[in-house]
Amino acid sequence: MKALIIYGTRGGATKQIADEIGKTLGEQGFAVTVEDAKRSKRFDVNAFDLVIVGSSVWATMWKWQASRFLKRNAKKLAGKKVALFSSGLAGGDPAQMDYANKSIEKLAAKFPAVKPLALAYFGGYIDFEHPPLLARPLASAMKADLQKKGKDTSKPYDTRDFNAIRKWA
Repeated sequence: MKALIIYGTRGGATKQIADEIGKTLGEQGFAVTVEDAKRSKRFDVNAFDLVIVGSSVWATMWKWQASRFLKRNAKKLAGKKVALFSSGLAGGDPAQMDYANKSIEKLAAKFPAVKPLALAYFGGYIDFEHPPLLARPLASAMKADLQKKGKDTSKPYDTRDFNAIRKWA
């Protein structure tokens, strides 16, 4: 069985999630290909038994390359085994899990031909000392909010749960 994992990432944290899913599937006997959505055009999804697509979420948005992959391949993914995941700080905050779950369901609904077997919203990662250039204003606001909640923002804030990621895979 062959699995394709396509991910969209801003700083590399979602790539680490995709790699972990790939490692777990490989241990289950899958031949796994993990690739950045930026380079996803070269793949024929028909050659894979399972296709997993995931993206980091920033300001409620998936990386456009990951969304474009789903849009471009929606007809081919109809009837295929597909799973979708998001990665963002909301996924690691129990108070925001309702929002997180509705968010991934809403994303899946944008591609009605695709019928995912599984959806997940995993925690995220942010280094407040080195946020992406365009994300600095939002990162600054997030940092202030987390500090008000008593969180230590002097080091990277990582809410990913790799045990949950492996279990989902």
